[in-house]
Amino acid sequence: NTMKKIAGLLYIFIFIFTSCYEEVDYEDLGVKNIIVVNGRFIDGETPWCQVSRSDIIFDQIKNKITPTVFLPDANVTATDGDADYKYTVVSDSAMMEAKGLIAKAGETYTIKAKANGLEDVYSTVTVPNKPKADFRVVSVEEITETFNDHYGPYEIIDVIVREPETYTKMTYELNVQDDPNTEDYYQLVFYAMAMEYKYETIIDTVPGYWYGDEWIEPYEVYTYNAIDSAMVYKEISMYDIKLTTDDPVMNWNKNQSEENLFDTYEWNGQNIFNDQLFNGQTSKIRFTMSINTKSKDKLRLITGIDFNTIDFEVRHINKEMYMYYRTSQLVKDNDYSGSLSPYILYCNVENGAGMIAAWSAVKAPLKVPDQAIK
Repeated sequence: NTMKKIAGLLYIFIFIFTSCYEEVDYEDLGVKNIIVVNGRFIDGETPWCQVSRSDIIFDQIKNKITPTVFLPDANVTATDGDADYKYTVVSDSAMMEAKGLIAKAGETYTIKAKANGLEDVYSTVTVPNKPKADFRVVSVEEITETFNDHYGPYEIIDVIVREPETYTKMTYELNVQDDPNTEDYYQLVFYAMAMEYKYETIIDTVPGYWYGDEWIEPYEVYTYNAIDSAMVYKEISMYDIKLTTDDPVMNWNKNQSEENLFDTYEWNGQNIFNDQLFNGQTSKIRFTMSINTKSKDKLRLITGIDFNTIDFEVRHINKEMYMYYRTSQLVKDNDYSGSLSPYILYCNVENGAGMIAAWSAVKAPLKVPDQAIK
């Protein structure tokens, strides 16, 4: 009888707790939307920026998917201390330019943004002085190596020996004459004529269907179709011009003397570095370069570059830009494990979010040895 009474009480409790529920709205915990401004002040060019509203997690809970909310009606101005310059929209996605203003090396600018219902934001940056730098060939070698393919599980690995391959190894040296009186940050980038495709977007709706006992709601899929192409002069991806180096200058974890899991990470992927190891001297960083002539885009279309049009550019960047890329890389490095210490993406926009970068640069043609062009 006792067991029957206990079973009866359990049944009553289960019935009560499973049959009574209430829907409640979540609390927003005081989190609010803010203005996000991303922009650039480049020596000799008209400053531009892009303004949007932050996308917080609570928007995603309510709306499931929240696209970036651009703010083309935002009131954005830049000042050089003498005059104010109003930003005007020049293209889609709230891309704006400060008409009438040309940024100059050594000058300081403040950008301010206002939008209805959101707190005003601002950022002050100084455009670094033009760097003194060159990027030159120091050696060219024909290398023959044999690369083996490995197949199978770890216990049984089949090794297939391929035919020897010959390639050209090009070694370049980056010489940056550094100012001993300032803390400096640099970036190495490349430009060239490369194939670029224009696409049309095709949107199809997949009808709902049953997947076992689960009903899958209808959803949209996007496909792209190339409708035009042209050779254009643009910044080249590091996938197209691959640099490798063991110079500690390029290992920004070592430079910062951080003792973490990534101390041996030797490449930051953005060719960004500081003068900590060559302050007041000439950098003399050696790189091995390979050029990908058959890189492909999202449709697997070849976007090869014209060797005769490659230019290198050495940028003297502001510290804020360096910190943004550095924390961005650390966020990516830590992405695979939630057990590691979190890194907050660096921003220099007060009362809001975003990155206002600034730099001056020196650009010159890059000499590619004839034997490297095949």
